[in-house]
Amino acid sequence: MGTYRLLALLLFALFAEAGLARAQGGEPTIEILNWGLTRAKDVGTETAPDTPTGYNRLVDGPVEVIRAEKITACLGTSFGVMYAAFNIPDFQIVPIMVVVQHPAIHTPDGRVMLRSSWPDGAIRRQRYAGWVFEKSYELVSGVWTFSLQDAKGHEFATKSFDVLAGNCPIS
Repeated sequence: MGTYRLLALLLFALFAEAGLARAQGGEPTIEILNWGLTRAKDVGTETAPDTPTGYNRLVDGPVEVIRAEKITACLGTSFGVMYAAFNIPDFQIVPIMVVVQHPAIHTPDGRVMLRSSWPDGAIRRQRYAGWVFEKSYELVSGVWTFSLQDAKGHEFATKSFDVLAGNCPIS
């Protein structure tokens, strides 16, 4: 399945620090600060039943991002969003669901998936939610939309990517 999820606080102060200066108070907000092609250090996996492969990759920061909205789907390609929570105290975690709407993925066990999701937590520092194409059946063209939602499905932030499969260099 190839989703990435950040375990540790990322040290990307450039974007997050600007947002931390905002006044606290009111309802928590979650904003997408950066997006595109990504690279991160894998540190393990965790079970994620609502994904094509049934697991998430866990990563440790920092995550390198090359801003892009058009993604070429090749095995090993990774893309996603960097996000942070605002209007919350230090050390508070806002529980969220990362929901990825994608074209139909036909898994080897016969499932047809149009949506993948996993729980995460937003904090005042940047976090990462993403996808890495690990299996050939994941290489599907179309619009892929990352949505950061609360437990009731209320959307905090969303970002869409145009994904094109099939134009991969020979390696």
